[in-house]
Amino acid sequence: MLTNCDEPAVKAKLDETASVVLLKAVLEAAAGSSLALRMVPDASHLELAGVSPVAGLPNRALMKIFPIGPRRFAAFFYKRSQIPFSRDRFAYGAVIVEEGRLDAVAVEGWFAWLDSGFDPGRTPPNLKRAFAFTVPD
Repeated sequence: MLTNCDEPAVKAKLDETASVVLLKAVLEAAAGSSLALRMVPDASHLELAGVSPVAGLPNRALMKIFPIGPRRFAAFFYKRSQIPFSRDRFAYGAVIVEEGRLDAVAVEGWFAWLDSGFDPGRTPPNLKRAFAFTVPD
């Protein structure tokens, strides 16, 4: 479930992403998920965050979905730096998906990995640790 879907900025982001088939499908899966997720409305493209605390600390896990080619998207998993002035990100990897080939079970696995704060035992099976594209801010 999206925990912040009633916020005006989130509603605007939902409207903005509604025309992209893959993003709409991911958002519908997030809304119907039993796991709590939060949309990051001021991020570029679509970004979802884990909500559940991890070992008593705030969950810092993030997933950014953005286009990397015609009808191809990347779901990039990362954590922001804890240094306030830094733009660094710690990358956990990315999953490449083609529009129209989104597997609902795989997406729920992405959400579970976010929720766990990137527990190594829940890593998506098709995660790529090296990729030849630039991740937008």
